[in-house]
Amino acid sequence: EWKYLYKIWRHICSCLFFGHVINISILMQKAIYIIILQFSFLLSAPAIHPMVKSVLIPGWGEANLGYEKNSRFFLHSETILVVSCLSVYKMAQVKENEYIAYANEHAGAENINDHRYWVDIGNYDSNYAFDEEHLRMRDGKEGQWSSYPWYWEGSGTHRKRFEKMRINSDKLFFTGRFLIGGIILNHIISGIDALYLSRIIDEKSYSISPKVEYINNNIRYLLSLKIDI
Repeated sequence: EWKYLYKIWRHICSCLFFGHVINISILMQKAIYIIILQFSFLLSAPAIHPMVKSVLIPGWGEANLGYEKNSRFFLHSETILVVSCLSVYKMAQVKENEYIAYANEHAGAENINDHRYWVDIGNYDSNYAFDEEHLRMRDGKEGQWSSYPWYWEGSGTHRKRFEKMRINSDKLFFTGRFLIGGIILNHIISGIDALYLSRIIDEKSYSISPKVEYINNNIRYLLSLKIDI
């Protein structure tokens, strides 16, 4: 068991080292916390089916069954997906802080935790323009941001740049969610693969073959059952 756990740690460390992601110390801490939580649960369990092991840590069940090639594939996939996901989310947070600071400087925007607020800031030159638009639409949203006013300097140049920065950040967050889906899918596929391989091994553990014996000119038809224990 410890051999496989060491292998997982070695791959994660290598990817973190060669990836040169932003704020690598925080990413390593998150990876360590996840690994410790999973390992503490797994090592305390008495006997776990290979499928369950692979669902929790992709490739572990395959390694226990002796399929090293399958194990390496799922382990590498998991490492790449996890490190990529952490990196993308970290970059998205950095980009988000950048466009918030930009809006604070050039539009006097308030720093509030409402994504819709930042979307509207990128679409309107001021909160008054926002109110005028929604008064014409009669949707009742006018005055929504009256407590958090903004006004863009210049002729829309800063606002357009801000909108581009916000969209880039949102794309990174969306990519992170997509990678989370890939991580979940990798766990499920590895579990299915471990279940399939375990059943193949079970089928190989016994065999039934016909047998014919001649005794005193008599013919006996038998079935031979061999079981590997």
